Amino acid sequence: MHINWWTLTLQAINVLVLIWLLSRFLYRPVVAAIEARQAAADALLASAAAAKAQAETEAAALKASNTALAADAERLRAEVRTAADADRVRLLETAQTDAEKMGEAAKAGIAAERDAMRKALETQAATLAGDLAAKLVQHLPPAVIHEAMFQKLTDQLAAMLEVDRARSFDGSALTLVTPTPLHDSERARCRDALAKLLPVPLDLAFEEEPGLIGGCELRGAHVHLRNSWRADLDDMLGHLAKDGTDARDA
Repeated sequence: MHINWWTLTLQAINVLVLIWLLSRFLYRPVVAAIEARQAAADALLASAAAAKAQAETEAAALKASNTALAADAERLRAEVRTAADADRVRLLETAQTDAEKMGEAAKAGIAAERDAMRKALETQAATLAGDLAAKLVQHLPPAVIHEAMFQKLTDQLAAMLEVDRARSFDGSALTLVTPTPLHDSERARCRDALAKLLPVPLDLAFEEEPGLIGGCELRGAHVHLRNSWRADLDDMLGHLAKDGTDARDA
């Protein structure tokens, strides 16, 4: 086998030239294109990763916002429930207070009406008692009634202590009041009876007051001795009023 070294050398040179040409005009552009495509792909991947990270961040923020909104909603619901409970308690307390006030007002009104009725009945009773007493007196001799009631007045005067008698009767003018006029003899007898009991000279006048119904009263600047049916009726009405007040207080 014969080897042609010139031909082999020329072919080797052609191969080297071809390799240089391919490296110069084909490999470098292809590598550059591949690198460019790789860079573009890397940029796309980086952009996608950034977008993913941003999406994850926004999702986390949205989740946190939703959590905060849910917490705020729960807090608002709790505040509303608390306010509603407070309003209900306040309304109940106000209603109870109003009911108590209405009850107290009703009780006060009933008590006032009862007092008014009691006073009206007492007034009617006093009027009726006065009328009955006046009618009864009409059937009795005035002298008999006056004698009995004047005797009771002198007994009351005699029962007074001397110091009280001296303080009450200091010589001032006195008036003996009777429901009907007294005869001169009755006036003289009254004057003599009183003069024996008083420590000072007697200055006595006489007056009539039909409202006494029966009996007599001795009036002066420092004394007022009552011994009449009118006085007895007033005392009884006073006791009734006191008993009514005590009953209300109890």
